[in-house]
Amino acid sequence: MIGASDEATLIDIVVRACPTRPAPEGPGDDAAALPTLAAGKQRVLSTDMLVEGTHFTRAHPPAALGWKALAVNLSDIAAMGGIPEAFVLAAALPPDMPLGNWQALAHGLGHCAEANAVYLAGGDTVRAHGPLTLTLTVWGIAPKGLLLRSGGRPGDLVMVQGPIGRSGHALHRWLAAPAGAWAAPSDEPHDPHLFEHLHPSPPLWAGPWAKANGASAGMDLSDGLAADLPRLAAASGVALDIELAQLPEDPMLAGVDPRARAAYGEDYSLVVLVPPEHAAAFSAMGFVAIGRASESAPPGAPAVLWRLDGQPIAPVVPSFAHFGAPT
Repeated sequence: MIGASDEATLIDIVVRACPTRPAPEGPGDDAAALPTLAAGKQRVLSTDMLVEGTHFTRAHPPAALGWKALAVNLSDIAAMGGIPEAFVLAAALPPDMPLGNWQALAHGLGHCAEANAVYLAGGDTVRAHGPLTLTLTVWGIAPKGLLLRSGGRPGDLVMVQGPIGRSGHALHRWLAAPAGAWAAPSDEPHDPHLFEHLHPSPPLWAGPWAKANGASAGMDLSDGLAADLPRLAAASGVALDIELAQLPEDPMLAGVDPRARAAYGEDYSLVVLVPPEHAAAFSAMGFVAIGRASESAPPGAPAVLWRLDGQPIAPVVPSFAHFGAPT
């Protein structure tokens, strides 16, 4: 049964069935790289899907949903060191979706595109007797090479840019909203906590800057520290020692357990591995060190060692899985 499978297994089935190339031109990073262009530049490509009932509810303000659908894809391009250029949209629309909601969604999409200097290049819309589904494919150019998940080395610092835990903290109150009714087209999130979840603004400058200034590896934190750090460790062949007490201070999360912050996802922040000699420059740009890379863990040992105030703690479990129930 599909529902009993994890995401990695399902992806592996497709990868094994289709012709691929090794990363970065093939699967394995936040975005895929196409063959090198002139002057060493590379085109990067990413696609993402948002499905009603899995990634959002009908109560999601439609303009904010349009913004989010594009923003999460732009985050993947930037996490590879790329500058986004354009996108295509495919949408499966339930017949009972109000036209005003589609118009508001389109306006939110357009506002995000204008704010980030990208353009719509085409797409497709279909009527579907199922959930509202939005699929965007975005591409851009990496002018200074790619920031890959691989490339990290023992001794690198683990540094993050952007909020950690805001979106997931807001999700708990958002889930109390009625899911079965379409939001009004004019609805917009005014609560600052809800705004972080419903209307994300990834630090798109951070990936290209990190690549140009010495980061050895990095990735988008769309699924949260608990889910994404093991992926980063595996790709770079290192172990990561993480101190949760060093998570960025955030007045919006005062009193929130740092283990919960690490378990949450959908912040669309950036995590990078940085050689110590470059750490000061990263700190000056707002990156925060939360740990260090070491030699890869022995077989069977966890790739991430979690600490709180210096003491080892149980592994942090992600609060969301695409093919499992939220915890």
